[in-house]
Amino acid sequence: MTMEEFRILHSTLIEHYQFIEAHLEGIYAAISSKYFVDGLKDVEKHSIHRTIVEIKKLEAENGRKVLTEEEYLQLQKILQKRNFWCHNCYYDMVFSDKTGGLKYERDIKLMKQDLWEAEVWRERLFDKKCDMFKQ
Repeated sequence: MTMEEFRILHSTLIEHYQFIEAHLEGIYAAISSKYFVDGLKDVEKHSIHRTIVEIKKLEAENGRKVLTEEEYLQLQKILQKRNFWCHNCYYDMVFSDKTGGLKYERDIKLMKQDLWEAEVWRERLFDKKCDMFKQ
């Protein structure tokens, strides 16, 4: 993998994580019993973790379940992966002196797997958010 390929994949991965965050904010706003824009303002400066906590609180208050407990557990794992790719991957991974990209096949596989998983979650949360407006 070249550095250019790494950067493209990394950028795409971060894009998916940002949309995951935006969809979670939209889910919060949709169940907040406020105008949608006001609900978004409530969480616009929150960390993604805090937004998830706030969604759980609203679910309990409103009696309206959006995410299962298993999905919450999976989201916690997604957040750990997001934090790694956003804050640590350049420190923790080995890059090739020749190509500048990831040196080890296991790291390339990890990145591709995390990319696929983030894309799936991005779509899943988008669908959940859209379904909320159909009700």
